[in-house]
Amino acid sequence: MLTYEDMQYFAAFARCGTLTQVAEEYNISQPTITRAMKKAEDVFGVPLFDRTRNSISLNDNGRVAADEIERLLHQSDEMIKRVRSYDRQNRTIMIGTSAAVELPDLIRKVQMAFPEKAITTELRLPEQLLEGLFGGTYQLIILPGKPDDTRLYSKRSSEEHLMFYLPKDHPFAGRKSLHLVDLNGQNMLLFSDIGFWAKIVREKMPDSRFLVQSDRYSFQELMLNSVLPCFVTDLTMNSAERKDDNRVAVPIEDPEVNVTYYLVCKRSEEPSFRKVFA
Repeated sequence: MLTYEDMQYFAAFARCGTLTQVAEEYNISQPTITRAMKKAEDVFGVPLFDRTRNSISLNDNGRVAADEIERLLHQSDEMIKRVRSYDRQNRTIMIGTSAAVELPDLIRKVQMAFPEKAITTELRLPEQLLEGLFGGTYQLIILPGKPDDTRLYSKRSSEEHLMFYLPKDHPFAGRKSLHLVDLNGQNMLLFSDIGFWAKIVREKMPDSRFLVQSDRYSFQELMLNSVLPCFVTDLTMNSAERKDDNRVAVPIEDPEVNVTYYLVCKRSEEPSFRKVFA
């Protein structure tokens, strides 16, 4: 029978068209590829190639064989993914979240409930979290809103409210509240790792230019030493690194940035995570 490597080489030949390219792609000798092609022909028991003195190409039989081999390779890859996913789920609890600030308390609860398991986390957009939950990537997710899917079990976690963080001499610094559109068109500082917030502010402030920083320390330094407005939330305001005596936080009234978080799992798995939801 053909080995997994034999099938990979055959599929690569169907894709690349030359033995030389296949050998380069897999960093092996061309005679090894030639033997794999001959073995494939022996296994199928029919001619798979048109041969000339200096070239070899698939005939109609070979193209059908290539399609079948591609299908088997895909099935094999999916099988490996499912087995590895099952093993990972047994040893690891994967948490996906749209709100990094919610993670510390949740991680402590999960550690207490499952001390024998490792915990990993990812920050993703809500639609990616739901796809990952149903696909088995995540066992628990945090969403900025209650899902209405009956296949899901959820419990309210907390609230978070986005605010403008303005220099004290900014024209709007004395306002009790603002809308995102009020600062549309102004240059803004923006930390890249803020999940779903980034999409909302970009949609609501299409005329603004955002100076995006991916490094938290660099972002903090820019915030402390520039006059550009930026964002903060009521939860992150408790962090000492956010405090700046030269800035004031002004609440934003847009409903999209005043969210209630929900801890979510598949309803079928709720009994397993009951301690976490308690």
